[in-house]
This record gives sequence, structure tokens and C-alpha cells, in this order.
Amino acid sequence: MSTHKATFTRILVAADPRNPRCTAAASDLQGRLRRAGFATVPAAEAGAAGGEDLLVVLGGDGCLMHTLASLGYPPLAVFGVNFGQVGFLMNGPDSATDIVAILREGRCRETELPVLSARTIDAHGEREFLAINDFVLERVGGQTARLDLFIEGVLLNRYSGDGLIVATGTGSTAYTLAAGGPAVHPDVHAMIITPVNPHRPVQFHSLQFPLVLPLGARLEIRVVDRDARAMRLVADGNQAAEPESTVICWSGRKVRLLRTKDFSYVSALVQKVIGNKSEGA
Repeated sequence: MSTHKATFTRILVAADPRNPRCTAAASDLQGRLRRAGFATVPAAEAGAAGGEDLLVVLGGDGCLMHTLASLGYPPLAVFGVNFGQVGFLMNGPDSATDIVAILREGRCRETELPVLSARTIDAHGEREFLAINDFVLERVGGQTARLDLFIEGVLLNRYSGDGLIVATGTGSTAYTLAAGGPAVHPDVHAMIITPVNPHRPVQFHSLQFPLVLPLGARLEIRVVDRDARAMRLVADGNQAAEPESTVICWSGRKVRLLRTKDFSYVSALVQKVIGNKSEGA
């Protein structure tokens, strides 16, 4: 994580349209940024003139991920302001008021979040999907999933269960953690494979534990008996495909996330995931 003193001039602003507080705060923010000498552009108009160098998102983690996906994961710095529930990727709500000083005085740090790629083969041919949190392969119907899992071309397991999650360190505190996977610091660039409700009987030999791989690994998942056991690929919470096979690896892209200097991963883990015991004592 590196200290970042801003030289931003043209700023994209996006807000969760479902939250009136967000849209009102975004309008106020754009006014303050313009009065401070910054050019601002609504995210819906991105690329019309070009030259944007910062994206500010007001909302929750889902809004930030949706905005990045809709913009094609641009090579911009990203500053999130939390108006959602968890907001693990976001800065505190007060940062919306202080953002001009934060940017000008360099009171933020930049961390790079890897973007994963999933290349699928299905009825539509070959397609690619991107995600910064996770990909989930989950069963569509009532039949148990059967998946052949290859790492670097070597068969690791014929898996039987409800599905698999492949996450980044950034996404490890979401569905992965809920499914029994580890919380991995986002500065640890890795892929985390977590089985969802794997079958226990020994004759299935299903993967029973999470597996952490280096970011450069290549993972292939093939659906066994797809006609009876169709699977759905979900990318950062959005249904993407019903693939026959999926290859997951690092896309080569990274998201440049800006955090205020007082951000602490451990504090965020306590406040947003673990909970402070003294508060309920």
C-alpha cells in the first residue's frame, strides 16, 4: 500500500440510484469538487470526453463492484464512500465531506486489488467475465454438483457438493468466509478455493477444505453430466453463464483502490466481521 498525493483533475462520480441519501450526497459532492477546481463527470457519461483519472463511488461494496464492471474496470484510482451496510471496500461516510482535503493533502493510500478472469464455454460459445471479489459455481437444480477441478492442468478432485467459490483476498471476507474459508489480507494476492457443502461420504472423495493458490495459478472447472447437473457461474453476485467448463485465472488487471490513511484492515475486520465483544458485554 503506497501513499498517494493526488494530481487528479477530472473526476467521475457514481452513486447508488436506489438510495436517496447517496444521490443527494453525490450532487453535493460534485458541487464542492467543482468549487475546489476539479472537473466532475457523472459516471453515466464516462468516456464522452475522456481524461478521467479518479472514480468516486457513493454506496456500498455492491455498488462499487457494479460500477467498476459497467465501466469495464478502467485504469482509474477509485475512492469509495460507504452508504451501505458492510462497506469493506469503502471509506467512512465522513470522507464525502472531507474528500477535497483528503485528495489535495495526500491523506490516502493506494492499494492494488487483482481482477480475476473466468473464461467459459457454454451454448453461447467462449466468453470472459471479470470479478474483484469472487466467482461462484453453484448448482441450478436439485441435483448434486459434480465438478472436475484441475490446477495447472492436473486433476485435483472430482468434487461433489453444492458448488465452489473462487475468491481473491479482497473477496475472502464475503461468501468465502461464510462458507468456512479463511479471511485473507487483500495485500496477499491469491486465489482461494472454498467448497460449498461438500459431500462427506468417502466414496465421493470430495474436497473438504479451502485451498489457497498463488494469484498466477490457472484453475479449470469442468461440469460433469451437465444435462442433469447444470451449474450457474456468478461473478461478483451477478449471474453470468451456465458453463460446460470454466478457466479462472488473474486477468492481468488491477483496481487501484484509495483508502484514507487512518484505514486499518484489522480494525475493519473487528468492526465489520468479528464484532467487538466489549460492545455486547
